Amino acid sequence: MTRILTLVAALAAFAALAVGVSAGAAAEKPSLADEVAAKLGVSPAELRTAFRAVLTARVDAAVAAGKLTPEQAAKLKERIANAKGLGLGVKHGFAKKQQALVKRIGVRAKRLGAASEYLGLTREQVRAELKAGKSLAQIAAAQGKTADGLATAMLAPVKDRLAKAVAAKRLTRERADEILERLNERLEQRIQRTRPARS
Repeated sequence: MTRILTLVAALAAFAALAVGVSAGAAAEKPSLADEVAAKLGVSPAELRTAFRAVLTARVDAAVAAGKLTPEQAAKLKERIANAKGLGLGVKHGFAKKQQALVKRIGVRAKRLGAASEYLGLTREQVRAELKAGKSLAQIAAAQGKTADGLATAMLAPVKDRLAKAVAAKRLTRERADEILERLNERLEQRIQRTRPARS
């Protein structure tokens, strides 16, 4: 994942420590956030304000880097401002949604529907050739097709999905291009890869 998602994962882990105190324990002693505030000589409210300011600044930086759309940033800022605790769970939830979207797009790139259509074979025929130990590139060559043409055909539905996500403001153009480049590299490896024949 991108650096922003790695950052979010780290922040979320800290958030679990900071605000994950059970109701029973909270009644007996102050939360970790309260203890940290006391250690720093600030009020819990000041600590939470500082955390939210940092989160908001990171959202702005993500927009400037093309990782978030302005619409996504506005929603995140609103949720950070209204969140209980330190507001870190808001970005964690957003990161999980982004990861799920990227995973769904990646799964589409692995499906054989577009490949079989380009090759003029059924999915079952393509699977049988793969089980026989051939690579997708070898199957394409046997059909008078090219590996590059196969990659283009397999990426077409992915490009369409990414374009829709960008149009719906769910991804920035820069982020979509990063995803496409990464998937293209993986797909090229997959097309050339062979596995031992299976009976």
